[in-house]
Formats: sequence, C-alpha cells, structure tokens
Amino acid sequence: MTRRRLRVLVTRPLGEAELFAVALAMHGHEAVLAPMISIAPLADAAIDLAGAQALLFTSANGVRAFAQIRRERDLPAFCVGSATAEAARTAGFGTVEVAGGDVDALAALVRARLKPADGALVHAAGTVVAGDLAGALAADGFEVRRTPLYVAESAAELPDAAVAELRAGRIDAVTFFSPRTAEIFARSAHRAGLADEFGGVAAVALAQSAFDALHRENVPFGAEIAAARPEETALLDALDRLAEETAMPSDAPPPKFEIPGKTAQDSPKKAPPPREKPRAAVLVPVAIALIAALLGILGWAYWQSGMTGGGMMANRAIEQRLAALDRRVAQAEARPAAVPAVPVDLSAIEARLKTLESREVPAAAPAPDSAEIAALAARIAALEARPAADPAQAVAIAALTAENRRLADELARVQAEIGRLQGGIVDQVSDRAGARRAELRLATAQLRDALAAGRPFSAELGAVRDLAGDALAEVDATPLAAVAKDGVESRVSLARRFTALANAAVSLARTQSMPGILGEIAERAQGFLSIRRVGDVPGDSPAARVARAEARLAVDDLAGALGALEGVQGDAWAAGLLPWIETARRRLSAERAAAALAGLVPAGG
Repeated sequence: MTRRRLRVLVTRPLGEAELFAVALAMHGHEAVLAPMISIAPLADAAIDLAGAQALLFTSANGVRAFAQIRRERDLPAFCVGSATAEAARTAGFGTVEVAGGDVDALAALVRARLKPADGALVHAAGTVVAGDLAGALAADGFEVRRTPLYVAESAAELPDAAVAELRAGRIDAVTFFSPRTAEIFARSAHRAGLADEFGGVAAVALAQSAFDALHRENVPFGAEIAAARPEETALLDALDRLAEETAMPSDAPPPKFEIPGKTAQDSPKKAPPPREKPRAAVLVPVAIALIAALLGILGWAYWQSGMTGGGMMANRAIEQRLAALDRRVAQAEARPAAVPAVPVDLSAIEARLKTLESREVPAAAPAPDSAEIAALAARIAALEARPAADPAQAVAIAALTAENRRLADELARVQAEIGRLQGGIVDQVSDRAGARRAELRLATAQLRDALAAGRPFSAELGAVRDLAGDALAEVDATPLAAVAKDGVESRVSLARRFTALANAAVSLARTQSMPGILGEIAERAQGFLSIRRVGDVPGDSPAARVARAEARLAVDDLAGALGALEGVQGDAWAAGLLPWIETARRRLSAERAAAALAGLVPAGG
C-alpha cells in the first residue's frame, strides 16, 4: 500500500492559505488555493489601550492588523489557538497565552488568569466575529472593548483555476477553517454550477459548524471529517488519516476518489481514532539519541561554514526582526504620503474649458476695401488740385477728406480687434492643454498611490486612459489592467510575509534531503529549532537563495529578491514560495507600467 497524495482545495485568506500550502507540502500533499475571504485593514481604525490589562486575539489577522497600527507589545496577548499565538510571537509580543482553539476556550482561559478589577480587555478583531466573546466575559464582570481593525470581504466567485480542477475531478478534499468560509464557498459553488459535483470529495473542517453551513446551502460532500481539535495541526492529521484510508495498492490503477462507507447523509461527526504507531515504543529511545546527535551535527556544520553578518538566527531573533519591521511599517504609515491629496476642483476647470470652447469670435464690420480707399484718395487729390469753382465744391472736398479719415480709423480698429481675438484663441488652446496635463498628472499620481498601498485602482486607471488618449499607445498598460480590479499586495506586506514562508521552505528542503527515519526526526526537530543563514550568502542551496532574497527585501529591492529566487519553480522545497513569487512579479510589472504612464506627462507641464 502506498500513501495517497491528496490534492487539497484551501479556502483560507491568501496569506494564511500560502502558509498552509507549505504545511501541506511538508505532509506530502498538494494545495490548490481558492481564497473565499480577503482581508483589508480599516484605514481609520483606532485602538484605546487606556487602562487595559490584556489584549484578546481571535485570529492571526487581528494580530497583524494590531501590529500595523500600534507599537505596544508589553500587554499580554491572549490568543484563541496556536496559529494566532504564533502570529503574536512573530509580531514581538513577549507574553502569549494560548487557548484551546475556540471562543469558549479563550473565555475560560481569561477567567482563569485575569481579574475584572485589573482593567479592561481589548479585543482586536474584524468587523464580523464568530461567537460572542464580549458577552461571555461580561457575565463575569469583565469590560471587553471589541475594536474592529479589518474587514473580511467575501469572494464574489470561485477562482477559474479552482473551478477547472473541480470540474476535472482532480480535487480530493476541501478544507474549511470557519463556518463563514464554508457558507461563502457553498454559495460560490452554486453560482458556478458545481453544487452537485462533490460526491467524490471530502470536506475537512475544524469544527462541525462548518458542515452545518454546507447543509444549509445544500452542498453535499462525499464525506465530512472534523479535526480532533480546532487547530491547524489537528486538521493536517485528519488529512493524513484520509490519505491512508483511501490509499490503494501501488500496482492498482487510481480509481475515482471515494471514501468507503461514508456519504453526505451518514458521514461521521467525529474524526477517526488516531492511527497506531507500534514502532513508537521501540524507536523512542533511538529517536531521542538521534535528535541529540542531529542537533549537534547541525550546530557544528553551521558553525564551521563561517557564517558572518548576523550568523545563525534562532526563532527569537526572527521575532525581533519582524517586530522591528512592524515598527518601520508604522513609521512609514505615519509619514505623509508621497503624493499629497491636494484638493483640485476639476469640475471648475472643465466648466472653464467648455465656456472658452463655446465662445465665438464676434462678427466684425466688414473691413473697407483697400482699392476703395485708394480710389477715394485719388479723387481727393484730383479735387484738391483743381481750383475751387464755388463754395459747394469746397464743402464736397472737405466731406470726402473726413470720410477718408473715418474709413482709415475704422480699418485700424478692425485690424486691432482681429489681432486681439486671435491672441485670445491661442490663450484658450494653451489653457485647455495645460489643464489637461494637470488632470493627467493628478490621475497618474492617484493611480501610483493606490498601487503602492495595495488598493484597487480601476477608476484611477480609467481616468488615465481617458486623459492620455492616443499617447497611451506608447505604454504597455496590460500589467496594470490585470491587477486593477483587486489591487496587488504591497511591498511592505510582501516583505513581512516572506520570512515565515522562507523558514518553512528551508525546513522542508532540509527534511527532504534526509532519508527515512532521519527525515522524520529532522521534521520534528524543526518544531524546536529553526536555524538558517542570513545576508549575502553564496551558493545555490535553498538556504543560500532564501538568505539572498531576504537581504534584498531588507533594502526594498524586490527585483533583486526575485532574481535570487530565479529558477526554483521546479524544486519541491519551494512549493510554498511560488504563490509569493507570482504576486511579487505582478507587483513589479505593475510598478514599471505605472512609472511609464507617469512619463507621459512632462515634468514641468
């Protein structure tokens, strides 16, 4: 019998999904990402810590949102589960308390460790929360300040890649970490016409509440498997058991995935008992000895390799670096934006242009013909040359002379008016061109500002297209159009996520390089010790590539980081890094296109 390699559809938000994909790879499974929720920080969020005795976190997203807004890390962090606690440690919190994985367990932990009289509790959460943590603690006299710091936005539909994999029957299991995610997934499946195509797929969730959401939306799965505990590690164990239960003999053709004895109607509500490990009693003493030897070898080898510029970095050093990065983010966000939001009354400019365009050159009196003036002058000269015959003739000559002067003055006036009107038309054209350049410059700046912050910018890109006109043909705006609807992750967020992904990737590479029992021991040892080199490390090993990439990110050189990771797409250890690499490439391409758009406007125009 060979253990089945599962293809698992992951519905978590993108950042958490990428980390879970690394964990799946370390367990021998493959991830297909289909985020059903996107996390967006609230720009105007404010946190009141006055008189607070502790912080409450019910998700890793809450930890990250708090860390972006506030620098304080001296308050104890009470976390709902292990994943949230790890995020708190990474953010730099020194005192981290871990509950059993749900809101009830967190409330029980708070009651056991804290007293209502010692101060308020600040719950850093999203705009939508699961359970009533504040209500549960209020009954015991605690003051809970629930502070929304981010919004979890529902996905409009399943990603095209996920739909294709589901239609082709290449998905073995779908994971759900919350009932809301399950509900959003079920509704998206109905819209895609997939609601009746999960008979050969297992739903694996942290709790029964996720299955209840699937039942309400009438999306039946071939099996429903709940984790033994509401924790990520327990869900991974459930997937491993599923892989073993559905394994086939190595020489048998792979049939369509079915779970023996399990249907949507009689699916088990409890996870199967853990598989037995009869070798454990014999191997425990050997494992302990080998772990000690392995740690000694690893320590000696890294010491001998001549690590400089930071040397060996343990988990605590990583946490300190991430805390420093969070402080840098907070400082950057506190500084004025590179493009100030200068109020510009574009409507007034447009109205002025329309007024100027609508004006017409007033019809001037027809200019006297030059030939007519010449004839009059000749007549006057002839009359003046003749002797005055009588007073009437003198009067006629005087009248002609006056008329000639009047016509000459009128001609001069008309010529001056024509010159004035021509100058006004030139000024109108110049004003209109200048106003259009100002509008284009403003629209381009607003687009680059939204791109830098990771916000959607479809409206800004549309404004640039309208104002640039034919000049837009000089720039390839395709990279911008590809990410305009949803935006693309910011450089700060990419740098913050890279360290955790890099640790997991290097750990996986080390585990894969050791066969048999040594690989199992190395995998378990990673839970106690995380050591890797940092800085400009030479060589093509996974650790060296990751170290160079991280060094480039530290100086905001995203292109250099991607260059250090060039060519890792085919390496199994880098599976968890591939989504990050793709996102970083999209950001770099979009930034270059935005810079080219900015070049369409003269600097002094």
